[in-house]
Amino acid sequence: MNPVIRAQLREFAKANSILTENQEKQFEIYSIFSILTGLLGENIDAYDAHLQGDEFGLDGAAVIIQGEAVHNRQEAEEKLAAINNPSIEFIFFQSKTSTNYDYGDISKFFDAITGFFDGDLKGESDAIDDLMGAMEVIYENGVGKRNPKLSCYYVATGNYEQPHKLEKLKDNFRITLQEQNIFDASTISIEFVGARELQQWYRAAISAVEVEIDFPRNVVMPNNNHVEEAYIGYIDANNLLKLYSLKDSEGNVLGINRSVFFDNIRDYDSKSKINLGIKAGVRLSGGAEFVFRNNGITVVSKSIDRTGDKFRLEDFQIVNGCQTSNVIFDLVYGDDDAGSDGNTELIQDIQVPFRLIGSKDDEFVSSIIVGTNRQNPVRDEQFWALRPFMKSFEEYCRNLDPEEIIYFERRDNQYRNQNVERTRVMQPSVLMKAVAACLLFQPQRAARDYRGILSEYEDSIFLDDHDVRVYHAVAYLYYRLEFLWRNQRIPNSYKTFRYYILAGIGLQMTGGKHVFAMKKGKLASVAESIIALCRDEEAFKAAVEQVVLVIQDRLKEMGVLSQERIRDTIRSETFSSTFRDRLMALELA
Repeated sequence: MNPVIRAQLREFAKANSILTENQEKQFEIYSIFSILTGLLGENIDAYDAHLQGDEFGLDGAAVIIQGEAVHNRQEAEEKLAAINNPSIEFIFFQSKTSTNYDYGDISKFFDAITGFFDGDLKGESDAIDDLMGAMEVIYENGVGKRNPKLSCYYVATGNYEQPHKLEKLKDNFRITLQEQNIFDASTISIEFVGARELQQWYRAAISAVEVEIDFPRNVVMPNNNHVEEAYIGYIDANNLLKLYSLKDSEGNVLGINRSVFFDNIRDYDSKSKINLGIKAGVRLSGGAEFVFRNNGITVVSKSIDRTGDKFRLEDFQIVNGCQTSNVIFDLVYGDDDAGSDGNTELIQDIQVPFRLIGSKDDEFVSSIIVGTNRQNPVRDEQFWALRPFMKSFEEYCRNLDPEEIIYFERRDNQYRNQNVERTRVMQPSVLMKAVAACLLFQPQRAARDYRGILSEYEDSIFLDDHDVRVYHAVAYLYYRLEFLWRNQRIPNSYKTFRYYILAGIGLQMTGGKHVFAMKKGKLASVAESIIALCRDEEAFKAAVEQVVLVIQDRLKEMGVLSQERIRDTIRSETFSSTFRDRLMALELA
């Protein structure tokens, strides 16, 4: 194996708690992570996209709806019901530690992808069947204005030299996919990945985004105690594109780097009347009027190093201006006549209002985000994660004893460039589901879209006067459960019952009582008991086994055996109520 890849792999395995996996499995997850996070800018757990078994031709697969991975039919149905005209993408991975690009293995990879969509792959594994169920729901419900995007990545550790036989195989496969008429033909991507790309993408995935721009037309903004420096003015399209254009090692533009955007880039519709009108106006006027008709872009950067009119930015986010950024990218790189260098005439003519703010004060940055995005379709949990309680929770969780640290990610990719154990990073949506299961005893709902729970309980959870310790205990419980799965200490099949396990342990620790009605002393005792259980691995595994046994016994009584029926059954209120009664009776016995 390439020595640089080997070194990166060791680092990745340690950071993601997969040291007990063999090197081949580690490499599969590492390559998926490098592509998803480093290349595509997706904030999706590579471990979840990895297929744990020996599925034919595939090492990983992801079905992504509006930037969130869905894993089965139910999740896809709920996600599609919540979003109008969503962005949908299918991504497939096959990874080999060999330096060779084997014709037979690549053919199997292509056959597996075809089989996924035509049904031939059915029965390969529960994970594949679940993902195929999600795919079926997508096409049953219609796909809105755009057909799904398809991306296929075959990974090896050599250098791909474009041999004629493999290029012909790839071209034939592309034709096969296009003829199915179920994908957006212009976005079908089939890539052979090598050591050079993996190294580059892995570094991008764990490093702060860094760029240098020319910003000569600037005015220094007024002093503020929360701001190191700030500027307002306007910037040309060429320099603006540097902030969010994703490029390969040779400088060719591959697409938009989603990771630098705070708001939801997938809500952009290039074919909407408004955006088509903007593009038509720019083409007609040559771009000279753009600066007068646009509200501009706001960038917040943790570090600004200014030398004259050159500004080097590190760890920055475009917190407002997603639509503008997309329109300009389309104008420059989306034209039929735009080559790898883009439409140079438009680059020169387009000027955009621009605010650049340098601040390390997370609370102040949050206020900027809220102030500049309230009118935009930003995900609910992103605003919710900016509540004052969440800042206190984040600070508490990351300043604990090393064994109990949790890194609460209030903003997407907040910890991507920091040397932290990735499995300890928790997103707001995950915390919401864990709390719903463990403290509200709602496992049947936690597995669904959490937004309904957030709406119902927003006035009773995550309040400013709440004790952060009990929320940390739940987050730590979730982390330890994931740790057991990743290190093969408990069966992967238990993942189906993830939220019931959290609810079961919550019920045991609280005696089934409403935790937020408890006195502070009792609440602290509950938190301490959860932490103590998690730190005693044998006791923790025994508790998990006990909860799973209650679930399995009830399912057997009901004659529920298939994975799909199990998922449907455990989402019912009746099953959840029976589970709670049986578990509490067991505790009292």
